[in-house]
Amino acid sequence: MRLMTMLRPLSRPLSRLMLCLVVWITMAAHVTLAQGPAAKSKPRAKENPQVRVKSLGQIAQHLGIGQGSVIADIGAGAGRDSWVFAQIVGGEGKVYSVEIDASRVESLKADAQQRKLSQIQPILSRTDDPCLPPDSVDMAFMHNVYHHVTEPQPMLQGIWQGLKPGGYLVVVDQRLGTLIDWVPREQRGPKHFWIAETTVVREARENGFRFVEYADPLWHVREAFVLIFQRPEDLQAPDRDPDPLPPIPADTVRQLLPETGQTYQRVAFVALGPGRELIAPYLAAHPCQAIDIVLEEWATQKDERPPLPPGVELPSVLTDRGDPQLGSEPLDAVYFLDTYHLLFHGPTLLGHLRDRLTDSGRIYILDRQAPSVIPHREASHRRMIAAETVQQQMHEAGFALVREGTQPTQDRFLLVFQKSE
Repeated sequence: MRLMTMLRPLSRPLSRLMLCLVVWITMAAHVTLAQGPAAKSKPRAKENPQVRVKSLGQIAQHLGIGQGSVIADIGAGAGRDSWVFAQIVGGEGKVYSVEIDASRVESLKADAQQRKLSQIQPILSRTDDPCLPPDSVDMAFMHNVYHHVTEPQPMLQGIWQGLKPGGYLVVVDQRLGTLIDWVPREQRGPKHFWIAETTVVREARENGFRFVEYADPLWHVREAFVLIFQRPEDLQAPDRDPDPLPPIPADTVRQLLPETGQTYQRVAFVALGPGRELIAPYLAAHPCQAIDIVLEEWATQKDERPPLPPGVELPSVLTDRGDPQLGSEPLDAVYFLDTYHLLFHGPTLLGHLRDRLTDSGRIYILDRQAPSVIPHREASHRRMIAAETVQQQMHEAGFALVREGTQPTQDRFLLVFQKSE
């Protein structure tokens, strides 16, 4: 049974309001823990080996991994997790202890022989390939390894190919929330820079993995995140997102235009995926000044920008812990198009946008509807959010609902807000 199950819709409005309030508080607490100044300088506590053994067992049990299973310990190091996994899978199972250093591979072989663990099979890997036998692994495990990966695309695709259809990838790493260590990827190999969970989720999804859940309560280190992904049984190759957002009809733009008698002089787009495809028809129907706000929740490098539609050129800014760094020019409208669900720094971003929005300005939120209210962190990773959660968060940020638009697609909603008095 999934650790983070979807919450059932609440029956009473007051309960729904209180739950949405808890969602914001929980999200803010995660971001504060992960990204406050103390998170950078806090020394790592010495780990209790027995507590770690328990955590590894809990993860394996949670995923149905046991006697006879096959586990890949990617970045096995000296083998401390491999020895635990060997006990979990037993003599009938197998543990691939994957290491990039040839001397460590030889040490793993010698230690496994000394411990009489014939189920341990050390593998010499590369920076772009774990070198696993195809379709062989039930669970691939990476502990504090992903932040050293310099070539995520081929590495993830190699792990995907090594997993059995339906097999799991478990990534235990730090840091909760969004990136702080913005360094070129090639620098991550030899040096120690924490990764962000948002980066791992995006890269895994783009290389064929389906996000299953976050399972932090199973791990003993509070600052760590535990992300679980799965190789879908119905995907033939790791060359695409297995859960792509459906397209949005072009005539949806009509619902985004100013109301009769209004004109927008300057607008901001916060748009990704199919939502980004609406920028061109919007500007064709309503020419105006526009700026492209890129969310740090999406970006993996500070200079990374999603491509604009053909024929569109816009200045862009990258948020910095929620600050869109917009300057003093006012905005008449802001469009969150398939992006609101991503926000880890929602209160800060909405506060800045409110400061720049004209008194008659509007904020449009078009997003995918979650089947029930879920925490915003889970909403970000699943790329869907409940409309009632959006309404409550916008109310807390000083906005009032103006209208609910017609559903652009069966699984999307459109809400329009203005500044509350």
